[in-house]
Amino acid sequence: MNTYYFSLFAVFAVIIFLMVLDPNIATYIDLQFRNLIVQLKRQYYLLTIGIQIKYENWKLMRSLKKMRKELNLPNETNS
Repeated sequence: MNTYYFSLFAVFAVIIFLMVLDPNIATYIDLQFRNLIVQLKRQYYLLTIGIQIKYENWKLMRSLKKMRKELNLPNETNS
């Protein structure tokens, strides 16, 4: 367990040293972190809202088919 913590400390020490040495590395790491946050939010929204949109689309198409059947309207085909 001590080697694990020592390894983490060494990695962070090297990253902090590089950030002090060159400010561009700090900017790059910040941008990568922000990109990670955006991608995580994107995946979350795709998983939650995407399912809801598919369900609403299915319900809408189902009611449209029922209305066409009741009103004896022809089915639209895109061919």
